[in-house]
Amino acid sequence: MGATGPTGAAGLTGATGPTGPANGLNAYGALYSTAPQTLNLTVGGTTQIPLATAGPVKNATYVPANSIVVAEAGTYEINYSTTLTAAVATTITFAVRVNGTNVPSATISRLLAVGTSSLFSGSTIVTLTATSVVDLALSAVLAVGVTLGSGVNATLTVKKLD
Repeated sequence: MGATGPTGAAGLTGATGPTGPANGLNAYGALYSTAPQTLNLTVGGTTQIPLATAGPVKNATYVPANSIVVAEAGTYEINYSTTLTAAVATTITFAVRVNGTNVPSATISRLLAVGTSSLFSGSTIVTLTATSVVDLALSAVLAVGVTLGSGVNATLTVKKLD
């Protein structure tokens, strides 16, 4: 066996391949509340949950207040939660809303006992149009005061998946 010969000349550079998927999320937003407060729900009415603290945002806005408005149409994951206590025993409905309409897969109704803290939380995937307004709301079958306690008592996050 003989010695290895010299390396040959480099060949031509090939064509550039297609661009791969972008890293990270293209759109997201997060709001939450840490303010202890009492919301007075009325019969037949709906009350928006105040979300005064903003998290990071990309391709979304927080106007109107307590809402996340997406800039681009697409498929989004919505994560949500609230912890509350009712002043009287009644059924409370917690809902994620898009443009003021409850999202069926993110609407929870529960009979609450007086003074017992209850956690409403979940996650859903929905298709949103550009400028969709996402928020959280409560309603009840009786007029009732509900208290959002201390610490983080409500959260809403929206992430564009596609």
